[in-house]
Amino acid sequence: MKLTLWEMGTIVFFAGILWGELRAIKAAIVRLEQKQEKYNNLQERMSKAESSCSAAHKRISELHFGHREE
Repeated sequence: MKLTLWEMGTIVFFAGILWGELRAIKAAIVRLEQKQEKYNNLQERMSKAESSCSAAHKRISELHFGHREE
C-alpha cells in the first residue's frame, strides 16, 4: 500500500491532535486529583474540629452544672 504525501500529512496531523488531547486529559486528571486531595483534607479537618467542639461543650456543661454527663 502506497501512501501519498497528502495522506501521510493527514495521518500525522490527526496523530498530533490525538496526542494533544491525551496531554490535556492527563492534565485534567492531575488537577482533579489535587482538588480531591484538598477536599479529603478538609473533611478530616472538619471532623477534628467537630470532635474538639463537642469536647469543649462537654467541659463547659461539666463546669456549669457541676457534674459529669455520661
